[in-house]
Amino acid sequence: MKPVGLLGVALLACLTAAVFGAAPLAAWVDGSVFAGTVVQQAADGWLEAAGRLGLTRPYAAARRAVRDLEGAH
Repeated sequence: MKPVGLLGVALLACLTAAVFGAAPLAAWVDGSVFAGTVVQQAADGWLEAAGRLGLTRPYAAARRAVRDLEGAH
């Protein structure tokens, strides 16, 4: 694979992680040793920004789907 292709894959992976990881990251930071630090402020800020941009909808939909599947058993 060419370097440009690798860069594209890396950027896509980062975007996917950022979209699906905003809420869990904020919750994890809140319960970790980083609570009350600039790291928590950054995580909370990203979660708010992702929510404003509508980027939290895919995570919420995936979480709902998993919970529905768990409840069906």
